[in-house]
Amino acid sequence: MITVDQYLGQHLQGHETELTEDIKTNAAIICGRANQLIAEFGEDRKLRSGWRPAAVNHSAGGAKLSKHMLGQAVDIEDNDGRLDAFCKQNIGLLEQLELWLEDGTATPTWCHVQCLPPRSGRRFFIP
Repeated sequence: MITVDQYLGQHLQGHETELTEDIKTNAAIICGRANQLIAEFGEDRKLRSGWRPAAVNHSAGGAKLSKHMLGQAVDIEDNDGRLDAFCKQNIGLLEQLELWLEDGTATPTWCHVQCLPPRSGRRFFIP
């Protein structure tokens, strides 16, 4: 289970002033949806990356307009690629949970899901 405290706390130290009420609200939404996805998958998976302040996102090589900076995306550990495959086989579940998945070729050891569609609007996208 991914908690909001874990999601927000990874990179909070030194960036407290960047954490807004909107980000906290978004974090609760994405964590809830990610936990529902993990529950449907049936195997516990851990948080790899949650909220990222702008400087942390830049250092990590994140997209300029990364949803991580707004608390609207989460990276879930997926070293075996099974969660990614599950997501691709369960499009209806992603639609129901209002989640969009970054293509696994770009994220080979984690599963990136976000609660806002990418610019393309595609359920599965390449950044």
